[in-house]
Amino acid sequence: MKNLKVEELRKPSHKQEFPAESNHSAFIDFTPREKLPLKHDREARLIGHFCNLVIRRLAVCGSKAEEWQRIVQEYNSGQLVPELYQIRGERKERALRVWIDQYAKSDRDMFALLHKNKNLNRSRRVTETETKVLLSILLHPNQITIGSAINMLKTQARLGYFESPTSKPTLRRWCTEWMQDNLATWELTRKGSKYVAEHIVKTIHRDNRLLHVGQVWVADGHTLAFDILNPQTGKAQRMTMIMVFDWASRYPVGATLAFSEDSHHIQVAFRNGFLNWGALPEAVYLDNGKAFRSKLFHEQWDGHDLEVELGGIFPKLGIEAHFAESYNAKAKVIERFFRTFQEQFERFISSFRGSNIANKPSTLMRNEKWAKALFKSQPPTIDEAIQMIGFYIRHVYGENVHSSLNGQTPWQVFSSAPLPQDRLVQPDRLNFMMLATERKAIRCEGIVFNKLLYWHEALIDHIGKPAIFRYDFADARWILVYDTKDNYICQAELRRSQHPFIHIDKSNPVAHRELNKEYTHIKKLQRLTEQHARDFVISNQEAVDRLLEPYLQAAIASDNPTFKQGSMIAPPEPGAEQFMENLEQELVKDLPELEFVPPEQQNYGSDEQVPVQDDNPAEEPKLQPEEIEDDDDDSFYSMLKTVGIID
Repeated sequence: MKNLKVEELRKPSHKQEFPAESNHSAFIDFTPREKLPLKHDREARLIGHFCNLVIRRLAVCGSKAEEWQRIVQEYNSGQLVPELYQIRGERKERALRVWIDQYAKSDRDMFALLHKNKNLNRSRRVTETETKVLLSILLHPNQITIGSAINMLKTQARLGYFESPTSKPTLRRWCTEWMQDNLATWELTRKGSKYVAEHIVKTIHRDNRLLHVGQVWVADGHTLAFDILNPQTGKAQRMTMIMVFDWASRYPVGATLAFSEDSHHIQVAFRNGFLNWGALPEAVYLDNGKAFRSKLFHEQWDGHDLEVELGGIFPKLGIEAHFAESYNAKAKVIERFFRTFQEQFERFISSFRGSNIANKPSTLMRNEKWAKALFKSQPPTIDEAIQMIGFYIRHVYGENVHSSLNGQTPWQVFSSAPLPQDRLVQPDRLNFMMLATERKAIRCEGIVFNKLLYWHEALIDHIGKPAIFRYDFADARWILVYDTKDNYICQAELRRSQHPFIHIDKSNPVAHRELNKEYTHIKKLQRLTEQHARDFVISNQEAVDRLLEPYLQAAIASDNPTFKQGSMIAPPEPGAEQFMENLEQELVKDLPELEFVPPEQQNYGSDEQVPVQDDNPAEEPKLQPEEIEDDDDDSFYSMLKTVGIID
């Protein structure tokens, strides 16, 4: 609206003129020009209706006196406008005539017939001191009741602190009226700003029809009101259900049960939702406030910041992650589902224990023997609870018509939405990003986790070493094993336990076959391990021998002075026998090597005969020097001369 101020719009003028080009969405002041007793609007309407009926009947009657008699009779008998008779009671003909005259003189203003005191705000006769003392007691976070505050006021007045002439009922009515007239201040001082933000201040008006399926998923936690057997401890306890909710269809797409304080349960719930729908949403919305974190982390909630722990995972998958501000209850669109879930599902479980003390079943009451004997509590296992919750979501809640879905069920809206082809799920990315992580040492039996054994052949080379494995809370069949440097080792499988003495379990042929199969596999692994170790040792030793062979030969050929030392005891002088032995060794060392020729191969000619060796040869004559050819070796000649064979 051009050139028109708000102050001008609020002027009490019935001849306000608007420019021709005014905007219809601009502010229009509908402030009443006069004060009307709207608190008694119904009574004024009934009086106006009665006066109009009487005026019409008097205008067409033959005798007004007789008609007035009939009008008075019908009114006092409750036949003519009975609601007005219940409010005003019995009236004489004169009183009814006064109503008609006042109604006509006021130009048929129905409010003119109300008593003038009904349009006035009358205050109760409470002194200023009493009001101040009462408000100082009531406007406190301890939420002291009105009755207790009045008793304290009267006690202080009796002790002489001040005067309190007003009665207790009047003080109570004054406190109640003040609370109703100043509700925001009353609730803010007694219950805090969070309560005022949730129940007093206006909320954001959202049009959920603008969303489509898979656009925004919301996650929140709910502490279950029934017991579940903890698979780690075997004891019954309440667990926290992390639910992922599709905002557009109001359908739960993924969930997990958290029995330990770990933010990974939120990731598992989203991972289940991704696999269930088959695609990734555009954005996720989580509550990072104390209420949500305390459900999951309990006493350690203040040490966790979900925006830090999960803020980098979703953008890695191409999903926008938004975290609600603390004390912002308007973001919890899933809370309505949790209330429905408790009434339609949790109360039907035998181990139901109530959401609070006031809601506790009679079987948990103190000294309640009859109900405990008749109604037995049987907590389900975590697998049974997951199966039952899944059945309820799909076939009970999912098939009921939702008020905000235009007569459709959540499952109809969710299942009819097409999958975005550019956001289809890649399971390998989900496994790496959203599986839980543990660190364990690898034993000969495998990896022990949650009292279960996992094994793979590749673990043989890592026995005794620490390993990091990733697992899924909802599927305990496999784990992914990595070394401490994030190198992938294997996908270990859950081992089956065998009968401790299979020979007495003769009625179970399957167990026998499984045992024989595992025993054969163990023997095969032993043989393969031995063969692999033998081949490795041999090949490694051959490589070392080839590497060190030149150095070993050089070391043997050369004298090593490091360990060389003289004898500490002198050897004895050599005798005649020792002298002859040394001499023989010297002679043998200097003799030339002669080639032996068998007699049958020797060539003596046709006329020569093979000499026959005499067994008793005569003494051989000594060789003369001239019989030695000149070209004989000098050393050989010297040797003969030394021995005495020749002179």
